[in-house]
Amino acid sequence: MTYLQILQKIQAKEFAPLYYLHGEEGYFIDKIVAALDEDGAVLTASEAAFNRELFYGPESKASAVLNACQSFPVMANRRLILLKEAHRMAKAEIEKLVAYVKRPVPSSVLVLVFKDRRTGLPKAAVDALKKKGVNFHAKKLYERDIQQWIEGYLKDSGFSVEAGIAAILVEHLGTNLNLIENELEKMFIQLRASKQTSLSKAFVFRMIDIDKEFNVFELIRALAEKKIYKSHLIIDRMSQNTKINPPTLIVGGLFRFFHQIALVHRNQLRDPNSIKHQLGVNYFQARDYATASQRYNKAQVYRNIGFLQEADLMIKGQIPSLMDQRHMLKTLVWKLLQ
Repeated sequence: MTYLQILQKIQAKEFAPLYYLHGEEGYFIDKIVAALDEDGAVLTASEAAFNRELFYGPESKASAVLNACQSFPVMANRRLILLKEAHRMAKAEIEKLVAYVKRPVPSSVLVLVFKDRRTGLPKAAVDALKKKGVNFHAKKLYERDIQQWIEGYLKDSGFSVEAGIAAILVEHLGTNLNLIENELEKMFIQLRASKQTSLSKAFVFRMIDIDKEFNVFELIRALAEKKIYKSHLIIDRMSQNTKINPPTLIVGGLFRFFHQIALVHRNQLRDPNSIKHQLGVNYFQARDYATASQRYNKAQVYRNIGFLQEADLMIKGQIPSLMDQRHMLKTLVWKLLQ
């Protein structure tokens, strides 16, 4: 059963006696637990006072969980028993749950939450769930999947959305769905309060980056991975305060970076370890160089070195330009990414 199918069943009040929720993507697990635990789902607020039990794996015994499951509902049709952090329960205690999983009490809804892929119910218990309950594996999502999820979330928001926002959020916030959802909801609140109907990239940049300060190392990492939105975001923020981030130092750092990539190409280095030993850098730098060498061929690297030399002369006033220093830096990053 898929995530959406489970939620649809819950909304229709078609509850299973047992939910085995496991995997690395905690967002979906938390949403299912919240849907079951919501007032009016399995229990109303008044029913929950006598029929809801919450346990945490590290501090719970299987006997207490089983006793709660086997108790009769009090002035309600069902009981709800939540066992969170079940992956931190002692293995011997988990094994004591197997017999119950095979024959759950129909009037109880037991929710087992395992958020560690290395720990879970024994196979015999999992097999029994095919007939007796819900077995949901929350697989870890990759960046491509996260972007698709964001696009779906934005589509359902009711706002007109500028193209490219999903990519910006992944670049800046990573793959933490809870964090992404929280940030989006903050944006929606602001838009509704100001009676706006569209979500723009400029608005997203302002909202997700109010207190964030970047440095040249983060810019280098973004350029190494050729992350377009993040690279532009970082240089936009850094160039707002040239006293803290002197343009000559930014250009100097980028020049050293692309010079190292030129050495990687010239010496035909491929893996981080060989780059580390040949160039005398730490492993994390070597990893960035290896990544960048795959995204920028030799011609692009030498072209970028030329762009950086030109930018350095412009910033120092040795080449006349009508652009201010901030515009110079933003133009430079745009050229480096081509």
